[in-house]
Amino acid sequence: MISRRLPKPGLRNIDGILLYLEHAGPYLSTLTPVDRVVSSELSEEGQLIEVLDFPFYGRALYIEHIAMLSLYDEFIYHETLVHPTLLTVERPERVLIIGGGDGGALREVLKHPVDSVTMVELDKSVIDLVRKHIPEVPSGAFEDERLNLVIGDGRAFVESTKEMYDAVILDLTDPYGQAARLYTKEFYEKVRGILRDGGLMVTHSTGLHINRHTFQRIYRTIRDVFQKHAVARAYIPSFTDEWTFTYASDYAVPTDVPRDMLERRFEERRLAGRTKYYSPRVHYSLFQHPVFVEEIMKEEVRPSTDRDPATIGEE
Repeated sequence: MISRRLPKPGLRNIDGILLYLEHAGPYLSTLTPVDRVVSSELSEEGQLIEVLDFPFYGRALYIEHIAMLSLYDEFIYHETLVHPTLLTVERPERVLIIGGGDGGALREVLKHPVDSVTMVELDKSVIDLVRKHIPEVPSGAFEDERLNLVIGDGRAFVESTKEMYDAVILDLTDPYGQAARLYTKEFYEKVRGILRDGGLMVTHSTGLHINRHTFQRIYRTIRDVFQKHAVARAYIPSFTDEWTFTYASDYAVPTDVPRDMLERRFEERRLAGRTKYYSPRVHYSLFQHPVFVEEIMKEEVRPSTDRDPATIGEE
């Protein structure tokens, strides 16, 4: 968990200026000026959910004092999570999203010609607050007839479902508390079991630098479960780090898709002009890493398991 060396996170009034203190990692906190507290409430699941207006990032969503998104850069995260995944699949018909209550990943998935999307979100309050205060993020996605919304535990759903999916998108809170159960070897093995032939999984795997060891453990675990894997990086200003996305499959990952095929699928699905960050030109650069990052990915670390899950703030 977060080191006790850091002060308690949340709203602070310093010299008459309203600031938000967030723990970015075990040894780093950020202080960001706040224009307005739009909403702050404890959900039925016991989570503190805050909607804040910032002068630079615009409106932002925080859960348990951790930034989930800001209007300034949420598209970087959601587009990187979704489009390399679905463009790797020849015809993605059935998609499963675990988490994603802000609707951003759902919005991007629905830009593809999918037949159905099942979304499993634990805390309905997240959906309700986003629809009320940040509707720009889902952009009507929750009203799409292709959506099957399930309010419940994502792990329990994966362990009990009889359905098979072309893609499983894990759009989760960071690994801490109950969410850590969604980053373990046992869970990834269950996800692997509900993927159709040719299907793949993607998860965000935390920040590369500030929570490096957590990323390493998640990546190591995925390598142990799946035959193929690839890691993308994208700098997300409101997350104060280069964010990592790990893709896994027994068939193909985004780095396996030939350029001409990628460009053809992008065009056929009419994605041109509908993304702000991702494009076939950007695609391969997401997976190009400097030498020191390649070394980080090769380091031997212990896998994340139910008995010893990876958590943010590990040293």
